[in-house]
Amino acid sequence: MNRRTVIAGLGSLTASGGLAIGSGAFSSVRADRTVSIETARDSDALLRLVERGSGGRSQIDGGQLEFDLPSLEESNEDDTNPQNPQGLGTDSIYRFGRDAGASQSGLFAVENQGTQPVRVWGSQAKTTDKNGNPIPEVGIYDISNGDVLTAQNRSDVLAPGDDPLVCGLRVDTFGVDVQDDDYDVEITINALVPDE
Repeated sequence: MNRRTVIAGLGSLTASGGLAIGSGAFSSVRADRTVSIETARDSDALLRLVERGSGGRSQIDGGQLEFDLPSLEESNEDDTNPQNPQGLGTDSIYRFGRDAGASQSGLFAVENQGTQPVRVWGSQAKTTDKNGNPIPEVGIYDISNGDVLTAQNRSDVLAPGDDPLVCGLRVDTFGVDVQDDDYDVEITINALVPDE
């Protein structure tokens, strides 16, 4: 009788051990969660973007930083003025590092209002329009040293509380057609925590 009790006890121990080992196996899982995200104006975001100058070539519009090249002020001057720019020439590379008539350098500044140091660069998703025609390629450059900031050549480390990174725009119009309508180009300002 004692022997049967011992065997039954061992059997239940083995069964519970097998159950514990097999309980972690599964083929797939789907877990839905809610995420609460607050958006802010560019001037209040974790990566703060602010216009510099008089607001001609760079300005905050609806909370988002936008650029006009040439500025609306420049292109709305008297049409008989030979100095009145109507647009950028084709097959050229331009650098815009100051708002028209402004004493302050740079078209915009990038400030780190987050908690970690970052390195900054610009990128453009599209280089052609919906018909496959080239559009101007726009990038950003560091006013202090002239370096074009790309994924391969990012800014120096920008820590929280550092002086802002002051930037200008570099515009490449090689292969771009002359047209009456404005080219609308979207540029992305990227920031990434550097590798340790």
